Amino acid sequence: MFATMLKFELKNIFREKMTMIMVFYPFVLGTIGRLLIHYEVVSGEALQLTVILIALLAGFAFGAMGAFSLLDDRDDQVLSSIEITPVPLEWYVWFKVMFTYVLAVFAGFFMIWFTGAMEFTFVQILLVALLSALQAPFVMFIVNAFSSNKVEGFMTMKASGFLLIFPVAGFFFLDAIEWIFAVAPASWPAKAMQYAMLEPAIEAGFVEMNLNFYGYVGLGFAYNLVLVVLSYLFFKKKNFL
Repeated sequence: MFATMLKFELKNIFREKMTMIMVFYPFVLGTIGRLLIHYEVVSGEALQLTVILIALLAGFAFGAMGAFSLLDDRDDQVLSSIEITPVPLEWYVWFKVMFTYVLAVFAGFFMIWFTGAMEFTFVQILLVALLSALQAPFVMFIVNAFSSNKVEGFMTMKASGFLLIFPVAGFFFLDAIEWIFAVAPASWPAKAMQYAMLEPAIEAGFVEMNLNFYGYVGLGFAYNLVLVVLSYLFFKKKNFL
């Protein structure tokens, strides 16, 4: 059963040009980021912000890909077909979510590592990638909760993309004001990365942040998981699962 669903998901990715673009988009973006950094087109705070944005876009991009894949399944009556099989429909939905999440983790990890701009440890890169990728299930559920077709899905995706502005704005605040922007799922991995970048200055006493790296990661996981659960319950109610 697992192998069959995996084969079906891989086939879906390469069936649509849009999903193929979204799969390769983070890797292309990572390459562009590496070139910009290598040739010193960006530096200082612009460099830090560029690395953060590159890392965050993987979760959102794969979330959008997964959302449209789920919309395709609804349009093609795949979900209705599964309802008459022994496989619970919720299992299938969560398989798609986890499949997309794993892809987002790999893409996020690659993008941070490949840019090579900051000397992050393996553990730091992995934790940020795992946290940032939680945008994917959130976007998948939100888009499918408010959309009944691809046109509505595209509009909802663009609206949810507005949340990516929050971590950018929050980057410029290290005091209590940063919590205003913490409502966005991506703000937490962004702040964790910012702490890792500023750690030498923080240890020297020149800069202060509200939490340390693991504080942002820990609370970020808790907050994002709550958002995923709530968005799933809303999606489930809207789609009568």
